[in-house]
Amino acid sequence: MAAGTGRLLMPALRHLPNALTVARLAALPVLVATIVAAEGPTSPLVAWLFAGIGFTDFIDGKLARALGAESRFGQVADPLADRLLVAVGLAGVIALGRLHWAGPAVILARDVLGMAAFAWYARRGVLLTVDVWGKASSALAMFATGFALLLDQAWVDVLFWTAVAGSVVTLANYARTVHARTETSTSP
Repeated sequence: MAAGTGRLLMPALRHLPNALTVARLAALPVLVATIVAAEGPTSPLVAWLFAGIGFTDFIDGKLARALGAESRFGQVADPLADRLLVAVGLAGVIALGRLHWAGPAVILARDVLGMAAFAWYARRGVLLTVDVWGKASSALAMFATGFALLLDQAWVDVLFWTAVAGSVVTLANYARTVHARTETSTSP
């Protein structure tokens, strides 16, 4: 490829990470329809669709960093798309009768509380970030959900309940972090 071609291509590629995020959001109704049509307790079609949609998260993050294309839209829409994907997957686990509703509910509650707290504190000028433990916990929840949609095996159940426990631990860690930040910002 000629040097001039690369310079012309780079501005066009800068929109690709956000386009992948939008595609992930647009794919969620297809995933919902696939879950509704599936018969439980597992569905390879649902699991592979969930995995394919989830893989775009990995791709768009890598591309955004490589292209220097991180944007405010991506900072908001990408985590939202991830949370919604996991929420749809967890709803699928429940709808297919694969796992008791309590486990998915814990992960969903952590995500809802986390998003609400991030938004609430951002409006007050306190910017919270996802730490490595939160990212690991979210990744584990995504993998465990995908495997739960695919397989009805004991090791998958252990993986899933480990993800549930990780969600509780990371929520407690975020609460501790927020408390520490607000204590130092209100101290004289």
